[in-house]
Amino acid sequence: MDVTLVLTHDCNLGCGYCYAGRKFRKSMPRDVMRKALDLAFSDGDTGKIQVSFFGGEPTLEWDLLIEAAAYARTLAGGRTLVQCVTTNGTLLTKERVERLAELDVYIGFSIDGNQRAHEANRPSMNGKSTWATVSTGLDVVVSAGRPFETISVVTPESVRELGASVAELFERGVPRVALNPCYESVWTDDDLAAWERGLIEAAGVVATHMRAGRVVSLNSFDAKIIARIKGGLEKSDKCDLGGGFIAVAPSGNLYPCERLVGEDTDITARIGHVSTGVERARVSGFRAENLPDWHAQNEECGGCAEQVRCSNHCACANRAETGNYGIAGGVQCWHEQTTARIADDLADTLFAEGNLAFNQWFFPHGQVPVPVVNPVNSHVPRDKRSLRVLR
Repeated sequence: MDVTLVLTHDCNLGCGYCYAGRKFRKSMPRDVMRKALDLAFSDGDTGKIQVSFFGGEPTLEWDLLIEAAAYARTLAGGRTLVQCVTTNGTLLTKERVERLAELDVYIGFSIDGNQRAHEANRPSMNGKSTWATVSTGLDVVVSAGRPFETISVVTPESVRELGASVAELFERGVPRVALNPCYESVWTDDDLAAWERGLIEAAGVVATHMRAGRVVSLNSFDAKIIARIKGGLEKSDKCDLGGGFIAVAPSGNLYPCERLVGEDTDITARIGHVSTGVERARVSGFRAENLPDWHAQNEECGGCAEQVRCSNHCACANRAETGNYGIAGGVQCWHEQTTARIADDLADTLFAEGNLAFNQWFFPHGQVPVPVVNPVNSHVPRDKRSLRVLR
């Protein structure tokens, strides 16, 4: 079981697209934190377990974050433990980054790209720019020399800076950039055209770095290319809403995803409490127990060739755009097909060139097809890396 601890409802930023709802000073008590981790490690799974720290802004509860990360390590035993924190970076210092490194906590750094893109959506709570503080925090994380990724929400307000933003982040030393589309925004045809141009520009940036011998990762393309190599998404790559994943609110209430915690007021979205565990009757409200995996139920999806690697299995993304967990929206459909086309062009080009950086990243065990052929048509051993955390 993977667990996300929402350490606080409070935040020092006022991002317009935030799905966490109203910010207020309510933090997770230590006994709730320990019960949550005890529950996560009690499921009998001897494989990998992931512990994520979220908010609000989790570093506002720095001591609790560090105590929880240390406690999770004592519970891991022989299991593979992956820990990560999603932070806006405003409170990171050299000492704090070093402490996270000591506990092997992976950093997801929220920054929406270059200054213009970032300032379009991520002001402080009093409406002032956070760019200088966030930019300084990013430099601290880059200087640490450890794997991490940035997370950029793509909105109509920031999308025209997409290509320049990806270029700047990679130039500053970021190894992995994650783009999270804000599907619930109102997207015009002009916005979508700008988005496509930005994705094409971003693909060119990736190719430039790969040709210079540097491995860089952009999640939108990586997910499509890896799924293509594998012949489609595996169950472990897909949304497991109501399955082996829980998010814990500061109150101890359990939810099937951190995106559903919000202000912790939606009783219908809860699936239990840390004191009593997961209530299967509530879980069945999200999905039937016998479903092999979550997937959108749109009629038009049936004849789409992209379905085998489409992200319309993300129930919360569907709900954000259409209000229905099982219905994917038109913007998501457009994005999936557009990203697939651009990712395939990128992969075909670099693969045909025999690019070493590309092969190092996508064929890490050296099983590059010989002779050089289209990856999707070759018998490449399955790469079991999860698409949830490319580490």
